[in-house]
Amino acid sequence: MSDDEQPIDNPNENIVLDLPSTSTINQPDQLEPQIPSSTSSSSINYLEQWRGKQKVFWFISIANGIAQMILFNIFPAFAAVVGVTSSMMGFLTSIRNLISSLFQGTFGRLSDKYGRKHLLLVGFFLIFAMTTILVFIHNPIMLVIVVILQSFSLSIIIPVWNAALGDVTEIKGRSTYIGKLTSAGYVVAVGVLLLIVGFFFLTDSYANRVVLGLTIPKLGWEIHYGVTFAIIAINFLFCFIGILFLRETRPVNSDKVNPKLRVAFKDKSFRKFLFINSLFGFTMAALWPIYPITQVRILGMSFYQVAICVAIFSICFGLFGFLGGKISDKIGRKPVILFSRLMMFTIPPLYIPAILFQQWWFLVLTNVVSGIGNGIFLVVTNSYALDLSSEQLMGAYSGLKEVAWGIATFLGSICAGFVTQALELSWTLERTIIVLVIVITVLRLVVAFGYLFVTESLTENDT
Repeated sequence: MSDDEQPIDNPNENIVLDLPSTSTINQPDQLEPQIPSSTSSSSINYLEQWRGKQKVFWFISIANGIAQMILFNIFPAFAAVVGVTSSMMGFLTSIRNLISSLFQGTFGRLSDKYGRKHLLLVGFFLIFAMTTILVFIHNPIMLVIVVILQSFSLSIIIPVWNAALGDVTEIKGRSTYIGKLTSAGYVVAVGVLLLIVGFFFLTDSYANRVVLGLTIPKLGWEIHYGVTFAIIAINFLFCFIGILFLRETRPVNSDKVNPKLRVAFKDKSFRKFLFINSLFGFTMAALWPIYPITQVRILGMSFYQVAICVAIFSICFGLFGFLGGKISDKIGRKPVILFSRLMMFTIPPLYIPAILFQQWWFLVLTNVVSGIGNGIFLVVTNSYALDLSSEQLMGAYSGLKEVAWGIATFLGSICAGFVTQALELSWTLERTIIVLVIVITVLRLVVAFGYLFVTESLTENDT
């Protein structure tokens, strides 16, 4: 533990690991009330049953990775093609961030108390239904309704699924395991996306030609995006089916304890992380509405070019998510998180040559850096929140982390969208975006150093 770190002010003196282990984290300066440990020999035996029975986790993670990766990278470009304005793009992005995060603390806490499975079933079915609707609608107003309901379903899925992974892992090796699952989904997603792109490239190349007596029609953007959304919906359906075969991961005796959510807020280490992470989330989200506008309205990128950027992002995300998790299990979470955030300030400046020279491949570089940094960050911060929590509050800690992030990114996205719209009245769109990315670059660099002050969640015994 480095000199600048404070003792972890966590409410449990001894956090019992999820899988049988004698190692614990000794936490001085305990907070009252303490939560009695629920891990008895029966719960240890329960968790032991998960060893060697991980196939269902791989199946769900891969399907979920495919669906979420393609959906949230393709949707902004789809919205821009449909005709969404700069301010509305900011609103869509911000409302998605807010709704998907706002209720995560609540649902995470409910899953801690009542179990994970039924909540996951509700979440995956709802997002499957909403994604299916995207196949058929191209109305900007309807997009708002769909985005709200999709985001609500994510507020169920994200904390509950992350907590389920916490149920079946121990603190040592947790980040590596979560990294493997996340990486698998994103790597397979690249293959799926390339198949989609290849199919549409062939149909467009041979459009209006007669092949085997059949005339190949010219497919418009409605078909391109419609088929893509259908594939995404099918993968969410696979997740729903996978959850049906998943046994409940909460220990059978978890109803004997009733820890209070306020305990998480009393954790000084967790509060400090939430504050710094939220500030950085604001700087991250400020760029999000600008990206699809640059893609479609300034550079005029085609579906294929957008898909190539998504594929490159996903490859980097999956690969470095796994490597970042593995490294953080060896050297600690803090240095890896700091590295991943410092990378993010290099992304906005790449928009400037892309706009000045009208070269879309500069955005390919932004996706390389973004994939590396975000892949590392997502895996390691998920593990970080689980490390700080007690066994009884894994869902709550994961959810609260996302709530704070969602509120911050909501504010960042909506501010960026309206500022862009306002500046367009006086400046050209190109000049507006160049000025904004310079400001965002400076903010990201300054705030990233705030992660120097977060507390390491691993002790020497855990690394």
